Amino acid sequence: PKVHPQSIGLPAEFHDFKLRHEPRYASLARDSSASTCEGEGKHSRFESPASSRSRGGTDDVEVNREEAPASPTTEPDEVSMLMPEATGQVHEKLPVHEALACSHAEEAEPVLRTDSAVSQGTPSKAKGHLSTTMAVTNLVTCMIGASVLSLPRLVADSGWCLGPALVVFAGGVSCRMCVLVCRALAAATILDGAQPSNIGDAVEVLMGPRGKALALACTCFYQVCKCGVYFVVIGANLHYWTDRLTEHQCILIAVVCGVWMVFIRSLATISKGSIVGVISVALYLSSIIGAGLSARSALPDAARPSSWWPRDLPQTFAVMFYTYAPADVLPAMRVDMRHPEELSKAVIIAHACVAFCYVFLAGAGYHGWGLFVTDNVLQSMCDHPGCRGIIPADAVPGGKWLSGYVLSTAVVANLAVTLPIVLYCVFNVIEGQVALLQSSRTTNLAMRMGVVLGAVSVAVFVPHFLAILGVISTALLTMLQIFLPLGFTYAMSRRGIGRFGAAEWAALLLGVVVLLVGLSGAVGKLIRAVKGEA
Repeated sequence: PKVHPQSIGLPAEFHDFKLRHEPRYASLARDSSASTCEGEGKHSRFESPASSRSRGGTDDVEVNREEAPASPTTEPDEVSMLMPEATGQVHEKLPVHEALACSHAEEAEPVLRTDSAVSQGTPSKAKGHLSTTMAVTNLVTCMIGASVLSLPRLVADSGWCLGPALVVFAGGVSCRMCVLVCRALAAATILDGAQPSNIGDAVEVLMGPRGKALALACTCFYQVCKCGVYFVVIGANLHYWTDRLTEHQCILIAVVCGVWMVFIRSLATISKGSIVGVISVALYLSSIIGAGLSARSALPDAARPSSWWPRDLPQTFAVMFYTYAPADVLPAMRVDMRHPEELSKAVIIAHACVAFCYVFLAGAGYHGWGLFVTDNVLQSMCDHPGCRGIIPADAVPGGKWLSGYVLSTAVVANLAVTLPIVLYCVFNVIEGQVALLQSSRTTNLAMRMGVVLGAVSVAVFVPHFLAILGVISTALLTMLQIFLPLGFTYAMSRRGIGRFGAAEWAALLLGVVVLLVGLSGAVGKLIRAVKGEA
């Protein structure tokens, strides 16, 4: 069977190269199927040649070949049509394009690449159950979370002239970076003969083993911190419902109610709750738009001034970009997809839906409160003089609006289904690096509980946690969401797959600007927080 590179998201340049050399590919596939793909090296069709060499021989591999025949009932995808020998490591004299051609000579079952499976010589077969529609809803749920509360303020800082356009542009940049990650995952699947189970596997295949540990460490650290932030946001929104409990008490309640998340071991199971995220998005729209219209009719024009022109453009765009950025969850999602080649399609649809919602939400909030809209739009949904937390401590807060209760409920519900997705990605990475976590269920459960409790403890007890995390996450987000996808593209271009063109250079320049501006703003907030306490 033939694999068309465009069908799995690889650039058109590779497809054109293959068309120009189709006769040569056909003869190469026939000749190499007997020599390179089977005779030379004798590697298992279920593992990469590097994995075979790491175990110190090929005898066991030949046994695995005989004991693991391909299942005729397996639904073929781009991985089931590829051979691990197509890495070019078996026949180092062949160019990458020619080495890839021998992958068309034979079929194999889909393989999920995990370090523990490779070390034990027992590959883990990928059995995706996640539909493309469910992948879209999961991505939408991950992106539309607590960040939506800050969008009206961001548009207020950008002005009517550029605010909505910047929201769409930030979504376009994020979408482009995610598509590059999808292409890299597809290319890594071809080159390694197995699907990357995490971002580190893709880094190892495309860039070499040195960067794998760093990529995994940064991804895990960022996702664990993000989980801590989610619990803090849940506590803050629960606190909106009652002033009798402190925010820390509300966070503890959220942890107790959400402990069930550590027992979920399938993304398909998590996706069954994605309808909650869709309903939450509808509640976001109705509550913020309704509150904005109410504020528009209740407040005089002098109480809600607006502006057409931006006041803090670079910093605003940096934060807008961070309200999207789901690239860190793509590898785990692709592994569980029924049709992993459609991940790019799901990414594009999800970004289009989120950008549409963001424009309406941000515009409605800015239309209602103007330049006086708060950093958290929920804090604007109170009668005069305002909500607790934005008025002096000795002042009596105004009455809370019904739309505020609806919005806070939607935020809690949305994060309740977003947290399991992020935690699933964290657990997937950690389990892939420690064999004991796969053999001992008790140890695995202890690890999961420790990650959740550790994230919450840091978020609650570290002074100025949000300000400190702002500095760290700005650097990590820029690296994971911009620099790493561009690094993948450059590494692929070095192998002759696609090219690193003008669009990528422009994105690199934009990433540098976002990093510098974002760090400047985050450090400034941290300094102000420390001085304010002092």
